[in-house]
Amino acid sequence: MAESIAHMQKIAMPLLEVQTLHRANGLVRSGLTLSDEAFGALSSFILEKLGILYTDRKKYLLEGRLGKRVQALNLESFEEYVHLLKYGKQREQEFEFLCDTVTINETYFFRNVPQLESFERTVVPEFLRNGRQRTIRVWSAASSSGEEAYSLALVYLEKLKPLYPDLRMEVIGTDISSSVLETAEQGLYGKYSLRNLPGFYLQKYFIPEGDRFRLRPEVRDLARFQNMNLVDRQQIQSMKYFDVIYCSNVLIYFDQRTKVQVVADLYNSLNYRGYLFIGFSELLHGISSAFKVVSFPQTTGYRKD
Repeated sequence: MAESIAHMQKIAMPLLEVQTLHRANGLVRSGLTLSDEAFGALSSFILEKLGILYTDRKKYLLEGRLGKRVQALNLESFEEYVHLLKYGKQREQEFEFLCDTVTINETYFFRNVPQLESFERTVVPEFLRNGRQRTIRVWSAASSSGEEAYSLALVYLEKLKPLYPDLRMEVIGTDISSSVLETAEQGLYGKYSLRNLPGFYLQKYFIPEGDRFRLRPEVRDLARFQNMNLVDRQQIQSMKYFDVIYCSNVLIYFDQRTKVQVVADLYNSLNYRGYLFIGFSELLHGISSAFKVVSFPQTTGYRKD
């Protein structure tokens, strides 16, 4: 609770900075319009910092998502908001808020069952058969609130550990949003996140808390989470020696240049014959030819050969 309050205080700090400039006007204005010039500056900033491409057709999305924030900061225009992001004293905290606002954090447990089954039935046995190390390292890139990382941990505990008692697994989840990472670390989820989870997992590995459910310590201990921007090459270069990387439903939001860069960095983060899994609607065609395409039942993986 203290961490959550501290986080909200960080996000609120820009309010104090800006409101000193507008003490005379305490009314919340309506009808703020995102001009073409401000949209150009804002979308360029987002592309540079996050790699997310907002075309003219998505201008209304930025206007709708950020309009209330501009008003809450008591700013007169989106131009002032761009200035705050670039030069304000609390620009780092405001950038956190921007990340939370413009990124998509839709996820839930066992969202991609074919990938989990491929990991359990083919990928891990292949590693062990080839005499690989007895620790499998998995990176859930863009892990959001942790459901993907914890789904892998559940598969390990329920399916893999009984077959391979000496097998260890490390899961690292990363995301650019600090708020969703706080949720991941708490391991407390509502029914919406659990809607695709087989019932026996819920009974065995979760503890009810009111109308929500908290993961048991043995599951939470398998995953750790950290803040990371996939566009930041210096950060990504610290991520090494992974056997499997999941980077689902992220590439579709990047421009082509960023896609090529991110996939190349993910390739370098993998061990030899390690696997990359991406989202249902994503392909590496035209992005990278470095991987070998491997077909699994109802899904596709990309192997570093």
